[in-house]
Amino acid sequence: MKKVLILSILLLIVAPFAYPSCGTLDILEEGLGGWTVGTAGSLQLHACCGTAPYTWSVSSGSFAPGVTMNSSGLISGTPTAAGYYFVCVKVTDAAGCTLTRCYFQEVN
Repeated sequence: MKKVLILSILLLIVAPFAYPSCGTLDILEEGLGGWTVGTAGSLQLHACCGTAPYTWSVSSGSFAPGVTMNSSGLISGTPTAAGYYFVCVKVTDAAGCTLTRCYFQEVN
C-alpha cells in the first residue's frame, strides 16, 4: 500500500512535465489584415505558449486565389480575385498539441 501511495504522489508531480498541457497553445493573430487584388502581400502567423518549433497548415477552406501559406506560417502572394475567403489554419507544436483558428480574408 505504501508503494502505491508513493508512486501515485510521484506520478502527480512528474505528469505535468511528461505530458505537456495543450490548453496553453495559442495563435496571436486576431485577423489577416487587408488584401488588394493585384498587390503582393504577406503576413507571418505567430503561435505562443506551446513547445517550439511550430508547424502550420490549412485545415479547411482556402485563401484567396494567388495566396498561400507555408509550413512556417507565412501567408503570402498576390490575390487575383476580390471577395471574402474563409480559411481555417492549424498550428501543431513539437509536443503534438494542435490548435485551429478560422479567419475571413477580405480582398478588395
